Amino acid sequence: MNDYPLLEPDEPSASPLLPYLYVPVKVHIVDSALNSSAKSLQRSGHRIVAFVQSEGKLHLEGHSIHVDKGVCLLLAPDAKAEIELSGNGDYLDAVYVISFDAYRLGEQQPANEIGLKLPYETKIDVTSMSRFVDLLEQMAEVASTDQSHQEVEKLKQQIRLQELLVMLMDNVTASNSASDAALAVERTVAYMAQHYREEITVEQLSRMSGVARWQYSALFQSLTGKKPLDYLTELRMNRAKELLLLTDDPLREISRRVGYKDEYYFARRFRHTMGLTPKQYARTRSYNQSVSDQGANPFSRVVAVGYVLGDLLALGIRPVGADMTVIGKKVVYRNELHNISDIGLLGEPGKIKALNPDLILYSSFRQDEMEDLSKIAPTVSIDRNEPTYSRIIQVAKLFGKQNLAQQWIESHKRKSEEMWKHLAAHKGTKETAAIFVFAEGRLFVMGMKGIALTLYHPMAFEPADKVKKMIESGIPFYAVELEQISEYDADRLFLLVDESERSKKEAMRVMNSTYWNSFDSQHVYVTEAKWNFDDPITMDRLLPALPRIFRM
Repeated sequence: MNDYPLLEPDEPSASPLLPYLYVPVKVHIVDSALNSSAKSLQRSGHRIVAFVQSEGKLHLEGHSIHVDKGVCLLLAPDAKAEIELSGNGDYLDAVYVISFDAYRLGEQQPANEIGLKLPYETKIDVTSMSRFVDLLEQMAEVASTDQSHQEVEKLKQQIRLQELLVMLMDNVTASNSASDAALAVERTVAYMAQHYREEITVEQLSRMSGVARWQYSALFQSLTGKKPLDYLTELRMNRAKELLLLTDDPLREISRRVGYKDEYYFARRFRHTMGLTPKQYARTRSYNQSVSDQGANPFSRVVAVGYVLGDLLALGIRPVGADMTVIGKKVVYRNELHNISDIGLLGEPGKIKALNPDLILYSSFRQDEMEDLSKIAPTVSIDRNEPTYSRIIQVAKLFGKQNLAQQWIESHKRKSEEMWKHLAAHKGTKETAAIFVFAEGRLFVMGMKGIALTLYHPMAFEPADKVKKMIESGIPFYAVELEQISEYDADRLFLLVDESERSKKEAMRVMNSTYWNSFDSQHVYVTEAKWNFDDPITMDRLLPALPRIFRM
């Protein structure tokens, strides 16, 4: 690595036309890709890192970015970074690193920001690479000679740097920065899932994504439905629930293992989030144990709140009450729900209490309601986003029906393979798919949830690239606008529509859109939204319905 000092900045004589003055400080050049060891970059000002002749990786704090040839990144002054080249060739001037300072008008010390709409630690594809490289080479040539201290050359270097920055800004704008920012935020969602035990701040996540702080939280909430710190709390609480049910570890140890140093603060957060204290939640394990002790179903009056209704019916357990207001009117088995009392939307405590239940299964959105329900009867939380196979096993354990659940799982796996073998002749290999659903007039793209569990079978379709990122980030579904459908480009599109008039009207807009009509009619499918549930009954009935959906 060659380091060429450019200049030591005098008192910046900033032009009144510019809010910032950009002063180049140093040029670093990584010459050879044969040495694959990581090369640390000095934390000297802002840095433009340009991979000119080689691809490689940029190792940053907490994550790494694979960078292709012709890609640049901008690093903040205090960002620790290492360059690791791919090692598949011997290149001169493989990577250029331009270090520079930014001065605000009238200030003597360099600023921590540059005042430009350029994201940090985010890949920027440079289209006019020849001109970009020409500027880099000129800066390196001047930096390697005594010319760098001449006043005229100082000014020329500043002009070259400004042109580099303008080119980066032009390319960011041209590459649909909004979409790139969303993908960058999705990567931080995946990062949180792996590092929730560590101290994480919104500022850290924003910087990691390269998205401005004001924009980051809004994008995060649109992707996950939650604010960043609320999402972090949910990750920690979900792990805490597992530890409380599966271990006898003391509360201080569980607190530490999910990212809280103070067990009392953890207990308060748990109660605020779950509606139960950690000890109250841990007691639900005794219900599982009572099943093992008795060898039979000890519950005769079960109430199902939320999405667990189909799981119970598949196990031969008919609840005395369930949410018939929404779920009962949308599922494929709606005509088989006679003699089940309606407990209202999300489960109204008064209606539930009137049924005198001996067990409440809660699989809905409002976790804060669990404390009130637990005063009526033992209440067990079932994560509605848990994959079907593991979710039905959890439910089955409560009633001593693990064998029945396992039999269903094996049967469904076998039926799925047989169905996709039958349909293989009607679809290409390695085809991608994207699934959209209209519910009450709103459009959603599905991750690994609902009908996606069937269509994204290993023998069926692969998710579209952007859907893969959703799945990797643990996002079950995501609200989109009609104009965004093309961003989830795939070989085949599926559109599910519920029975509301608004949904039907909006679906017609999709089917009349230019993008939808750019597909062959055999590669777009429209069907009922009732198939977008992932309970065992719906999944079983969907398999023989697939030939009709595929118009075979």
